[in-house]
Amino acid sequence: MTAAVVVVAFFGIDALADQTQNRPDRSQPGSASEIVLSVEGRGRQQSPVYAAESLWGACRGTVEQSLVPPGPVEIAPGRVRLVTEPALGPHAWRRLRGCLEDATLDLVRARVVSKHDTMPGPTTATRSGEGRRGSG
Repeated sequence: MTAAVVVVAFFGIDALADQTQNRPDRSQPGSASEIVLSVEGRGRQQSPVYAAESLWGACRGTVEQSLVPPGPVEIAPGRVRLVTEPALGPHAWRRLRGCLEDATLDLVRARVVSKHDTMPGPTTATRSGEGRRGSG
C-alpha cells in the first residue's frame, strides 16, 4: 500500500512539474512560426504595427526565437503577422502566448488569432493555437 502511494505521488509530482516549469524545447533548424494577432493600441492613434512591436519588445525575453525581418506586418486592419525562427515549441508557445494576451502593456490589447508552423522536409506545415481565449 505504501509503495503504491509513493509511486502515485512521484508520477503526480512529475506531471505537475512538467506543467509548471519552464522547459526548453528542441530547436528545429529551417522551421518558422507565423503568428497572427488582433492588436488594438488605445490612445494617441497608436498603429497596430507599433503596438505589436512594443508588445514583442516586452515579450521576447520569454522565448529564444527572434523575429524574421521586417518584423510585425499589418495584413488587415488591426491584424498583425509576426514570424519567428526557428518555430516555437509547445513550452515557448505557451509562455509567449500568455505574455502577448495578458495585458502586458498599458493601452495595448492583443489576442492570438492563429499560429502556423512551417517545418523543413516533406511535410511543410502544422496548425495550432487558434485563438480560443476570451475577447481580451
